Amino acid sequence: MLAIEYKTAIEEHAIAHATQRLIRRYATTHDAATVRTTVQRIAERYATADVQGFVPVLVEREARRVLDGAV
Repeated sequence: MLAIEYKTAIEEHAIAHATQRLIRRYATTHDAATVRTTVQRIAERYATADVQGFVPVLVEREARRVLDGAV
């Protein structure tokens, strides 16, 4: 059980860092709350993914597309 909790903590940490990067990147076009909501909504869709190791990267990539207006 500890390995799962540790893995989850690492992923949460990675998503938090991605969120901060996105907040800085989109500071002129989106407020921080919008970025956080976008990241959270996307991360929730990946909650049951079989391979969680790539989730932070996928979340950040998809959030950029959404925030850029591509989706």
